[in-house]
Amino acid sequence: MAEMTPNLSRRIAELELDAAVLRHRFLHIPLAMQEDCGLWKSHKAIGREALSLFRAVRQETGADGECDAAECDWALGRIEAAYQLVHEAIHSLSALTLADPPTRH
Repeated sequence: MAEMTPNLSRRIAELELDAAVLRHRFLHIPLAMQEDCGLWKSHKAIGREALSLFRAVRQETGADGECDAAECDWALGRIEAAYQLVHEAIHSLSALTLADPPTRH
């Protein structure tokens, strides 16, 4: 059974790093400044790259059989986890934004 191509492995690792950085930025940059920092544009770019990677991994399990199914399933899990990391940060932001403001006593 062949291993996944080095280029595809590198792209997945880059996606994981980009997602971790974006998550950190979402959670640490004030909401009012996020548009100026391009965070939402970065989110869209990560989404496009994740979709592209899903397709590329699926192609490797296709007719040419470049990678075995277990390795490709593991790669798909890594892609999904990276994308989920960003979505959890966005969910946390929305929960904070929609929560009632703290009352002063």
